[in-house]
Formats: sequence, structure tokens, C-alpha cells
Amino acid sequence: MLNLLAIMSTLKIIVIALLKNWIPIILAGLFLFLIFNFIEMIWLKWFLAVMVGGAFFYSIYDDINLFIQQKALEKIDTLDSDAKERVMKKHRDRINK
Repeated sequence: MLNLLAIMSTLKIIVIALLKNWIPIILAGLFLFLIFNFIEMIWLKWFLAVMVGGAFFYSIYDDINLFIQQKALEKIDTLDSDAKERVMKKHRDRINK
């Protein structure tokens, strides 16, 4: 039951993060649609599609990553001091690997 709650909470955070970035997602879809429908040269079409797709992916990825980190730190702040120290130690150990 706890695993189900964790999965639901994680999915909720991801959906909220995606909804906060709906404008870049719509623009990326629009640009890719225009590239595939109006550019005739195959090599140019795929080159532009990969470049535009990658640019939008990484701009959205950074925003989502920052949002999820903020939510995780908010949850950590609600823990008691011993639990907070264990979580932060585990995080530091994972980073230092």
C-alpha cells in the first residue's frame, strides 16, 4: 500500500511539472508539425526535427528537474531531525559515488 501511495505521489508531481510547462510542449509540437509538413528535403527535415526536439526536451527537462527537487526538499523539511539527517546522508553518499 505504501508503494502504491509513493507511485501515485510521484505521478502527481510529474503531471504537475508537465502542466507547468505546457506552453513549451505545445510550441515544440507545433514546430515539429510545421517542420514535417512544410520542409521537403529529407536530410534538412530530420536535422531540424532532431535539433528542435532536443532543444525543447532539454529546456523542459531542466524545469521539471528543478520542480521535482524543490518538492523533494519540501518533503524532507517536514521530517524530524534524525530522519532528515539519514535522508541527506544517503543523498550525499549517492552523489559522492
